[in-house]
Amino acid sequence: MNRISFLRPRPLWLATLGLCALIGSASAEQAKQDPLEQETIDWRKANDGVSQFERGHADVLKWDKANSNPVKDLPFATPDVMMPTADVAVRLAWRGHPAWADSLAQLGTANQAHIAAGNWLEVDPAVRRRVEDFDEILEAAADARKAWFEVVAAQTGLKLQYEIEEAYATAGELARRMVRVGNWSRLEQAQSQSRLIAVKQQTLKTQLEAEQAQVHLFKALRLRGVYSTVGLPEALSDLPKQAISADTVDKALTSIRAVLPRSEAIYSQSTVSQAFSAYKASYSMAQLALDEQKVNVFMYDETVLRYNGMLLSVWDLLAQSSAKLHADLAVLNAQRDYLMAETNLQMTLQGVTAAKF
Repeated sequence: MNRISFLRPRPLWLATLGLCALIGSASAEQAKQDPLEQETIDWRKANDGVSQFERGHADVLKWDKANSNPVKDLPFATPDVMMPTADVAVRLAWRGHPAWADSLAQLGTANQAHIAAGNWLEVDPAVRRRVEDFDEILEAAADARKAWFEVVAAQTGLKLQYEIEEAYATAGELARRMVRVGNWSRLEQAQSQSRLIAVKQQTLKTQLEAEQAQVHLFKALRLRGVYSTVGLPEALSDLPKQAISADTVDKALTSIRAVLPRSEAIYSQSTVSQAFSAYKASYSMAQLALDEQKVNVFMYDETVLRYNGMLLSVWDLLAQSSAKLHADLAVLNAQRDYLMAETNLQMTLQGVTAAKF
């Protein structure tokens, strides 16, 4: 299964900590000079320091990495159960319902594989006539898949949030040192601190959401209290090149209505229409998020080139790095929402009307 490739920037806090050290070494006498003159001295000192390395900023990054500690270590415990795919989560959910053993046998190995993998349109709707507990089996599969999407997105988003906090923490440290040498005002430093506090608040919220998503997953699989941590992939699957077409939906709807009681068939028309509208909207939003991510990757690369050419400041680099990380988060969340909507659509096309949109 393909994965979204988050083109993450190199750890900017490493490069900027080196600049912080250079700026922080300015003498008290220099600090009393004119601010514009002092800024020129500080940036010349920083660039002179970079020039001591054969490959400029690339070598500074290596030096800083060897001589600095990261702002935050990721507190992820060793998992005691691995769920590399949603397929695994579905099968664990079914295992938690031993009473369904006969019904799953009636469903057959091939149909079980289609449902666990999320290929529900491959399942012949007529199978529901001979399989007991059919709706319950599908609902358990849908709940497991959506809980799995939720927890993968939450944990991947938490890692991105930590990177965002590191960037703001680096900016805060640089601001503190620039105030110390007289290049910034206390007001500008306070504004930097305010932004960092807001980001830290978001990190705490994201941590809680990741914990709750994991609890939700174990609850959906009837494994709460059995396991405490789960091993997951680093990203969700890529957006398909083409969305499910209206023609495909119409054909599937016709097939399922033929095997449903009349009252359910009429209601199915409405739920499918609602689910398909949500599906199309989520697909379009995910495409737009990917377009925005590509734009931010380009802007980040260009910013790095100009920064290395001393045409932009470290503040420009930090700002663009943060923007790119936020774009990565937007892609992740849009992909999660799309997969949720796809699952809901496929549920309705199997005649299961209990899905919540």
